[in-house]
Amino acid sequence: MSAPLVPAGRAVRLGATAAVASRSLLGATVAWLAALAAVYASDAGPPRQPMAFTAALLFPVAAWATAAMLAAGSDDLRAVLTAADGRGRVLVADTALPLAWVAGAALTGVLAPLLFDPHPAPATSYLLGALLHVLCGAAGAALALLLHALRVRPGVQLLVVVLTGLVSGRLAVLPPIGPVLAAWSGDADPAPAAAVWSFAGPLLATAGLVVAAARTRRRRG
Repeated sequence: MSAPLVPAGRAVRLGATAAVASRSLLGATVAWLAALAAVYASDAGPPRQPMAFTAALLFPVAAWATAAMLAAGSDDLRAVLTAADGRGRVLVADTALPLAWVAGAALTGVLAPLLFDPHPAPATSYLLGALLHVLCGAAGAALALLLHALRVRPGVQLLVVVLTGLVSGRLAVLPPIGPVLAAWSGDADPAPAAAVWSFAGPLLATAGLVVAAARTRRRRG
């Protein structure tokens, strides 16, 4: 197998250079940190419940951050990478930075209760919180990838993300937010089926959105 003409690492670094200068990405990051500060400014209760809530909040914020990174990238560079190495490698490069941002946001989402929540909790609660943050954040990033592939205007993207979050948050069975809040935002442990769907639902939603984004990019060239 021949080596790619443009190594994936170099493509990611080029994207990172443009993203760092994005004011919109800075705004998304500040908004996420402000949300955590607001949740833990007072007693938020046992860590599991507020972590479920902040995981749900990460869905729209991750979509915002991903949209900012994609907008900061160069369409000309994507065209060159596509011609050199194929659309799949471009999708990987466009996905790497948002996933790194989501991982960092998930880490802060767990560190906040660990440092500022006075209620003791087992390590499994923090592992659960980390997983929920990653799942919800990845779903938000995947939605932004699809909207970018569809070439949706920024204002319409915002509307779609907000409406998706609101509808999902209201319907307990609709991933990514609904199953997470339904299973983990209460005091009682969820039923096994609800717990499984709180993980599987966001994962399936993310996979479906990424597949749709890849197909849309291939169809649009």
